[in-house]
Amino acid sequence: MCGRYENKMSLESLLESLGLSIEFYNELLKQKIKKENIAPTDLIVNISQKEETLIFDISNWGIKFKPGSPLIFNSRIETIKEKPYWKSLFTKNKCLVPMTGFYEWKKSGTKKIPYKIYLPDEGMFFVPALAAYINNEKFVSLVTTEPNAFMKDIHHRMPVILNKESIVDFFENDFEANIEMCRPLADDIPMELEEAEF
Repeated sequence: MCGRYENKMSLESLLESLGLSIEFYNELLKQKIKKENIAPTDLIVNISQKEETLIFDISNWGIKFKPGSPLIFNSRIETIKEKPYWKSLFTKNKCLVPMTGFYEWKKSGTKKIPYKIYLPDEGMFFVPALAAYINNEKFVSLVTTEPNAFMKDIHHRMPVILNKESIVDFFENDFEANIEMCRPLADDIPMELEEAEF
């Protein structure tokens, strides 16, 4: 978890809604980026920082350090706190992945039914991620945490969720301040789920 998500906002709409000085690359428009059921190994849109400027970037979802090693598409915040290598990645190569919803499978008898989980009052949200550069190519892994009250009955993990007001702070903060931000979504922020149609 999170192993699937959606980002239905166009890059133009995302740029306009953020109201930030985010450098926009026209070549990104030429890429074929999925909007629904985005899965590990897909190309994904993310926001990163380059020389004090926030930029849109396209990266591979999932870090694979060598052939035969596991694909790390999620990184536990607990591991980032404890392991120097992951702490370094989260400090030097942090980014944010915009989403309009993420998917989780919930058991119903002997079946697992996919559900889209979203924030009805937000429209979009941002999941922190860390990046690794392998052969000059960027690979990202989403940051997950313990579930909040809403997610506990669905899955034992959830993505860290930030709103657009947190974007500037996330890139300006030091490591410890961002660790404090990477906690389960507050229980008083509404979340909803609906059965997904794949």
